[in-house]
Amino acid sequence: MLNNQHLMTFKTLVEFKSFTSAAKVLNLTQPAVTQHIQKLEKELNQQLVIRQGKGVLMTSAGERLYCYINKVFDEYQNFRCAWDKSSDSAKKVGSA
Repeated sequence: MLNNQHLMTFKTLVEFKSFTSAAKVLNLTQPAVTQHIQKLEKELNQQLVIRQGKGVLMTSAGERLYCYINKVFDEYQNFRCAWDKSSDSAKKVGSA
């Protein structure tokens, strides 16, 4: 099963285009970011990024994963919003 923290690390790495920047944003060490990406690549059996100088480029597999991650996070946000609304309604009903 894919690790959520590793997925968030990958998403952040792609968005900031740097292992160092991703580490700072996530409050991790650069080796931890590298390890997360390596674990994802091993689990998916695909290279996800290519180091280019101080930056990174996504491979086609990385682009697919990034698209899926964004869909999952969008759905999670939709769920939280709907859940919070229904929880607020339940609290109002229960307190009346």
